[in-house]
Amino acid sequence: MKYTINYDKSDEICIICVKGEFHRPDDSLKIQKLVFDYHKEKGYSRFLTDMGKAKIISGDKDVFLIGSVPFDTNEKNKKTLHKVALVYSSTNSNEMFLENVSTNRGYNLKVFTKIDKAIEWFKKNG
Repeated sequence: MKYTINYDKSDEICIICVKGEFHRPDDSLKIQKLVFDYHKEKGYSRFLTDMGKAKIISGDKDVFLIGSVPFDTNEKNKKTLHKVALVYSSTNSNEMFLENVSTNRGYNLKVFTKIDKAIEWFKKNG
């Protein structure tokens, strides 16, 4: 997995572009930790991970594991302190299962196939 990080000041979104082979759950946990670290160190609260150029290597069990409560869950409210949009070139049942498991466990995450729709979601939902 290779990735780049940019911060869009106008929309206040940290954009992580992932390329190459992306192995779940290991690479997913690395991205979760990166999001946690950037939230903690820089105060960023909105993250868009562009997976459009990544080759996802995964199984159903891997999706369930990465949907676990992430690093920075607020224990009192069982909610994360940031929002995450995952943008894929196309989605399948694994991505929708990931969104479902994650949101049910308190992770503010939504899956998209278009970056502009993800940015619209951030703007609409604070």
